[in-house]
Amino acid sequence: MSTLSPTSRRALVASAVTVVLGGAVSAAFLLAGDPAGTDSVLRRVDLVASVDAVNVDGDFSMEGPTTRGAMRLDLDDLRTLVVPEGTLVDDHSLVPACTTFGTANSCVLLADMLGDAVVWFALVPADTVRARERLTLPGLVDMRENGSFGVLANGWMLHLDTPVVRECGDIDTANLRDFITRFPDAAATVSVDLVTDRVTRVDCAD
Repeated sequence: MSTLSPTSRRALVASAVTVVLGGAVSAAFLLAGDPAGTDSVLRRVDLVASVDAVNVDGDFSMEGPTTRGAMRLDLDDLRTLVVPEGTLVDDHSLVPACTTFGTANSCVLLADMLGDAVVWFALVPADTVRARERLTLPGLVDMRENGSFGVLANGWMLHLDTPVVRECGDIDTANLRDFITRFPDAAATVSVDLVTDRVTRVDCAD
C-alpha cells in the first residue's frame, strides 16, 4: 500500500477545504442573491391547460411531495394525460390546490413535461371569469433566461409573451424588469393565456 508524503497529504487537505469552502460560498451567494429562495425550487412550466374532466383512483391524494394513486386528466385541447402514482406535485403553498374534480373546467393544470410524461404538476382553481381562456396568478419576483421566463415566488417559471402588457393606472414603468422590481409577488398579478401557455399581462394590485 502506498503512503503519501507529508507534502501530498497537506495538498489533499487544502484541496478538500477549498471544495467545502467553495460550496459554502456558492450556497451563500445563491441565498443572498435570491431572497425569494427560488434557486432551489425552480420548476419550468411547459403546459398550462384548462381541465375538462378529472378521474382519480379511490386512494388518490396530492398531499406530500408525490401523488398517491393515479389521476387521468382530459384537457380542453382534447388531450388526455395520465399522472401515475409517485409523480412530483407542488406543495401549493402560494396557490391553493383545486379539489373540485366533479366540475368541468374548474381546475387548471400547470406541468413540467418530458415529452408526453408529466414530471411535476400543480392543479389550481380556475378563474371565475373566462376560465378556459386565462389564469390569474400572483405577481412575478424575477426574470430568467434573457427574459424568456418570469418567476413566481414559489419558483414556478412561466414563459413570457413578447411583449408582456404592463398595467398600473397612472404609474409608468420602463420595462417588465422595472415593473417586477416595483411590484413583486403580492403587489401584482399575472395573466396566463391558456392557449399560448404564456404570461401576457401583469397588473399591479389595487
